[in-house]
Amino acid sequence: MKKTCYRVLSGSMLALAVAAMGGCSLFSNESRFEPVELTEYQQQVSGFTVWTANIGSGSGYGFAPALVGDSVYAATPDGSVVKANLTNGAIQWKTKLDDALAAGVGTDGNIVVVTTTKGKVIALDSSGKLLWSANASTVASTPPAIGGGLVVVRADDYRVQAFNAQNGELQWSYLRTNPEMALKANSRMLIDGNQVLVGVPTGRLVSLDLQTGAPRWDILAATIQGPTDLDSVTDVVGQPLLSGNGLCIATYQGRVGCYAISANGAQPVWNQPFSSAVGVGAAGNSLYAASVHGEVRAYNITNGQELWTDQTLTNRGLTNPVVYGNVVATGDYEGYVHFYSAADGTLLGRVSAGSGQSIVSPMTATNIGVLVQNGSGNLVMLGVK
Repeated sequence: MKKTCYRVLSGSMLALAVAAMGGCSLFSNESRFEPVELTEYQQQVSGFTVWTANIGSGSGYGFAPALVGDSVYAATPDGSVVKANLTNGAIQWKTKLDDALAAGVGTDGNIVVVTTTKGKVIALDSSGKLLWSANASTVASTPPAIGGGLVVVRADDYRVQAFNAQNGELQWSYLRTNPEMALKANSRMLIDGNQVLVGVPTGRLVSLDLQTGAPRWDILAATIQGPTDLDSVTDVVGQPLLSGNGLCIATYQGRVGCYAISANGAQPVWNQPFSSAVGVGAAGNSLYAASVHGEVRAYNITNGQELWTDQTLTNRGLTNPVVYGNVVATGDYEGYVHFYSAADGTLLGRVSAGSGQSIVSPMTATNIGVLVQNGSGNLVMLGVK
C-alpha cells in the first residue's frame, strides 16, 4: 500500500501537503490513518473512458485544467502547456517551455498563463506562442486567474499580484500578515465581476477589487482549534463556489458553509464543522464536500441540513467532488474515480482514470463527462452509463 506524506520547510513557513494525508499520519504509523481497501459493492453504473490525451509528464496540487468554450487548457510540471478539443481530446496546440512549472493554467481563451518553479509568470497567446514573462514575489503554486484585462497570481508567500494581461506590467500588489505555518493544498482563486476572491491563511476568504487590489470584504471561515502550531493551520481550500447571491466554501480544520453577499459584505447563512483539503461541489439544492478523512457528505445548500454521509472511502485522499448528471464523482490516491448517487449517497461504481498514481488535480464536470488530469499528466474524460 503506497502512501504519500511530507513536510516542506521554506524560510519560516511550514507547508503541509494534506491532499494525501488520508493515507498517513505526519508523525506516526497508526492504523487509523491507513486508507481502507476497496470493497465489493453492487455496481449500478459503469464508468468508461470517452477520450484520453497525453499532455506531458507529472502532476501536482497547482495544476488544474481550465475550460473555455469547447476547448480544454492544461499544463504539467515538465513545462508542457496544451490546448485540446473538449469533445474528443485532440491536441490543437502544444508548447514545451524550458522551465519547470509550479502551477497552471489560467486562461480566458485569449491568453494562457502558467507559473514556474523559479517564480516566473509566463503568458502565451491564443496560439501558444510566448507573449510575455514577469516575476512574481516568489514561487506561485496556485493557478493564475484572468479577467478584466488582468492576470492575478497568488504566490506562496500569500502575496496577491495583478499583471497587465497584454504586457505583463505589475498593476497592484496585496499582502496581509501571515502565520508561521500554512497549508499546501488545492486552492484556486475566482474572478467574479470586478472582484477576485482569494483564500489566505488563518481561514479567511478575501474579496479584492480587481482593478486596484483594495480589500472589499473578507470572511472568517475557520478559527484556530487548539494550542499547538498544527492546530493553528486553518485555510480556505478548493475554489469558492458561487450560489445565487452568495457563495459556499470549505476550510481545513474549520467549517463548510455558505454566505450571503451584499454591498455591506458577507454574512454567514449556515456552517457546519468540517475539515477538507479540496473544496466543495454543488448541483441543484445540494452541496457536496469531501473531508481529509475520506468522508463524503451532502448538505442542503439553503440551510446546511446534512442529507447524507458516506465513509466507504476512509483515508483514500479524495479529490473535490463534482456532479455529473445524477452522480457525484470523486477521485482517490490510487487513481480511481468513484461514483455516488447524488440523491442518497449510495456508492454506484468506480473506474480507473488510467494511472495508478494519486489524482491531486481538481476534477471538473463538463457536458461530455468528468474531466480528470491524472497522476501521470494525462487528460482523461470519463463518461458514466
